[in-house]
Amino acid sequence: MHALPWLVALVALFVCAANDLTHRIIPNRWVVPIAASGLALGLALRPELVWISLLAAAITLVGLGILAHFDLIGGGDVKLISALTLLVSPEHIGSLLILIALAGGVLACLYFAARYRLRMIAAPQADRPGLDRPASRLQQLVERERIRIAAGEPMPYALAVFGGLVSYIARELTQCFSATSCSV
Repeated sequence: MHALPWLVALVALFVCAANDLTHRIIPNRWVVPIAASGLALGLALRPELVWISLLAAAITLVGLGILAHFDLIGGGDVKLISALTLLVSPEHIGSLLILIALAGGVLACLYFAARYRLRMIAAPQADRPGLDRPASRLQQLVERERIRIAAGEPMPYALAVFGGLVSYIARELTQCFSATSCSV
């Protein structure tokens, strides 16, 4: 029964990450099911702590909102991360945020390396082979992302958020299978 809210949240988060990658926007219609899933999990597993979870989500929203005000993080990422905090128990929010930040660091390294590589091999568009033939959706996505990286545009941080949550779930499942405490 508790797997259903996690599944809904993971699917919605995957859609958010894909949308952020393709359009650089995180629609509210996908953030709301994540928050609702987290609230449902909280009410089912730890009803006496729901108010703390809501308070922690609000504090996360305000704290990250300040960073968004200074254009250090996107507003959609702020909403998404705040909604995700509702999925975990209050004592695990810090771990989740650290895993998201670590995944963001890995993603940033990949983007910086790609930007460096693209600058090293900067070829004019006309010299690129195969541009005259129709490209698949994947090829179009890769080309669009290549252009964004080369231009120094912001990276799709929802990918890091997704990676952070998947890392959190993997860590918790590892603990469950090793017969230690399990919070997922």
